[in-house]
Amino acid sequence: MNFIIKQATVSNRKDFLKILQCWNMQNGFLHDETELDYSNFFIAEVNNQVVGMAGFMPIDGERYRTRLLAVYPEFRGTEIGKALQDRRLEEMYKRGAKIVETSVDNLEMKHWYKKHYGYTEIYKTKKEYEISFIDVDVVDVLYLNLIEYMKNKIAFDSKKLRYMEKYEPHPLSPYPPLIINVALTGVIPTKTLTKYIPISVNEIIEEAINVYDAGASIVHLHAKDENGKACSDAKYYEKIISGIKKERPELICCATTSGRDGQSVEQRAEVLSLTGNAKPDMASLTLGSLNFLSGASINSIDTVTELAYIMKEKGIKPELEIFDTGMVNLAQYLERHNIINGKKYFNILLGNLNTAGATIKDLSHIYTSLPDNSIWAAAGLGHFQLPMNMASIVAGGHVRVGLEDNIYYDLNKTKLATNITLVNRIKKIANELERPISTAQKTREILGI
Repeated sequence: MNFIIKQATVSNRKDFLKILQCWNMQNGFLHDETELDYSNFFIAEVNNQVVGMAGFMPIDGERYRTRLLAVYPEFRGTEIGKALQDRRLEEMYKRGAKIVETSVDNLEMKHWYKKHYGYTEIYKTKKEYEISFIDVDVVDVLYLNLIEYMKNKIAFDSKKLRYMEKYEPHPLSPYPPLIINVALTGVIPTKTLTKYIPISVNEIIEEAINVYDAGASIVHLHAKDENGKACSDAKYYEKIISGIKKERPELICCATTSGRDGQSVEQRAEVLSLTGNAKPDMASLTLGSLNFLSGASINSIDTVTELAYIMKEKGIKPELEIFDTGMVNLAQYLERHNIINGKKYFNILLGNLNTAGATIKDLSHIYTSLPDNSIWAAAGLGHFQLPMNMASIVAGGHVRVGLEDNIYYDLNKTKLATNITLVNRIKKIANELERPISTAQKTREILGI
């Protein structure tokens, strides 16, 4: 909710009374009105309407007392009350307050002050007049060491945020910016299947630029030869990556080291030897062998280990591809032997016939099994793409999307997708969840590139 906190004035008297009457607190205001200084009060406004108030009064040079914190009942739970409390504490601190006293007559507010601000209870006293809960005739007087609170506030807030990020579900804990990784083209899609698939060097460069401008921060790259056939020849990757870097230097380029066409380790690693502007930022590393309907992808432990070593030596971050839980075990093995380390980026690809299914259960099991310090994204193959992307966004993961995994926009396969329309759909979903999109620069920070 959008609201603003402002200094109160005498013109807010009627606003005060209306709000306080909702909580039977008007008697406290009327009883002390002659002593009240409106410069010691703040108001909260929503759409230019006063919806909350809070104040304080000095007792002596170093001791202050809070006065009349209240919001309309319908605005409870909107953080307005906390913002008013924060503002008056800041003002008291500026004026030299060291100790703050606050009186409460109900458990909810007593716990609220203790929980959020570290108040301690010092004594009970009889109410001077009927106010708030009429069946309660005593109040608890709470004490806050304002100097200690202000000194520790940043550390306390940071600790609370770290705890929430670790343990609280989204959106109670803030969503991290969403990393969109686009698999622009792949081994299988051809112009016969879809006219939108980029094949040539120039088409792939142009497509990378377009998806970056749409919001992607990583492009997963496959090179094609003059005949449109997938290949591992470094000369094609050199043109593609340097062409992308020339136009969009921040965009993260991830080159495939796929084993779907039976290439040798040396052939698959060719792209890892590129330098300068043609050097990939990342490279895919599939953590095990698997069968596709079109054939096998062979990735022996020795092959995976060798490719991982080369990436480490060249300073190229692996894009760790996971198709089932057993591949997580290999990731843990590689980390245990310091072959991979630091921040790890996993792509969880689900929905292939011979590996883990595209279900919430499988996705949850795999991403909760990942080693510490892991960043993960989810992809669904074919018509599973959108459901897995959505599940990942909600769960706080990231997404891999693109024509390599799915050439159709709709479930019934009546509309061909483009990489741009797929990215825009992801952005729309993220926007509905109020989850920000990660920039390429932010993604580099998140992944440690």
